[in-house]
Amino acid sequence: MPKSTSERRPQRRSQETRDRLVDAALREFAERGFDGASTRTIAARAEIAQSAVPYHFNTKEALWRAAADRIFGSFKEQFAGRSSGLAGVDLRTRTRLMLLDYVRFAAAHPELHSFMLQAGTGGGDRLEWLIETHVQPSVDQLRTVFAQLEASSMALPVRPDHLFYMLIGAVATPYALAAEFELTMGEDPFSKSMVEAHAEAVVRLFFPELVSSEEDSA
Repeated sequence: MPKSTSERRPQRRSQETRDRLVDAALREFAERGFDGASTRTIAARAEIAQSAVPYHFNTKEALWRAAADRIFGSFKEQFAGRSSGLAGVDLRTRTRLMLLDYVRFAAAHPELHSFMLQAGTGGGDRLEWLIETHVQPSVDQLRTVFAQLEASSMALPVRPDHLFYMLIGAVATPYALAAEFELTMGEDPFSKSMVEAHAEAVVRLFFPELVSSEEDSA
């Protein structure tokens, strides 16, 4: 039997509170790391009472994992949809468009790179879980793309394992260091024109063969 409106309202409020906590936790963990963040500051950032936190997450680690699931879930959802929409498109065009979208995602979600920087420096069980659950599947997919490009007679600039991390750094650094970028370059890295210029620059730097002759002469 369907639930009444009055029964659904508390569930909706509970879900909204949980979502606010996860969003706040993602930003806090990205800025301060696991050890530097606290449930008190996360609750304050989410504008809820700290006493409400244990109702949704019984440990700080559970909240950290929910934050990781949130940002990687957004990443996977966007690229699964994009990949589906590019079904039937030739490999090189598809790769170029996916790279452009990766830069746009990094600009829209700079917390992803910051979260990974914080998580990746300490090692331990949390990092192992993060790699196994979220990072390794993405690495495996990218290795497949690299192998397909090489099979199509396109030479990669460096070994795939180096290329993976070089791409991450090139794509995400202007957004992770946005304040520094704006002060030194005099440009807002998040402006649409700069994001698009950066996306094209990444493709041209690492995969010049993906740029058509018409674009190269423009």
